[in-house]
Amino acid sequence: MINIKTAILGLWFMVTLVVALGSSILKNKVQVLERRLATINGDIQKDIASIHVLNAQWSFVNTPERLRKLAYEQLSLENAKPEQIINYSALHFNYENETAPSAARTNKKNLTTLVNAEVKKK
Repeated sequence: MINIKTAILGLWFMVTLVVALGSSILKNKVQVLERRLATINGDIQKDIASIHVLNAQWSFVNTPERLRKLAYEQLSLENAKPEQIINYSALHFNYENETAPSAARTNKKNLTTLVNAEVKKK
């Protein structure tokens, strides 16, 4: 009888030891994963802050006043003058016979005449 009691007691001791060891290993794995999660969440927060800064910089860089100033300084662009604008209704294109080569020559001639007339007005 003593041997059976000892065997049962030893079995319970082994089961308790296995459960304690398993829970210890599981606890360590959970702690590692929680630290990893905290690091990832910290990186996400840093990325969100960086995105906010980049959006603010983008808004500043793309302000119309700044772009207008840069275009004038770097490209020497100025506002369009009324005489530079051609009204499309003034263009005399023959769209009825668009595939014919003579129509293309006529349209090119009409456009050249119109542009030359605009240049002479200046």
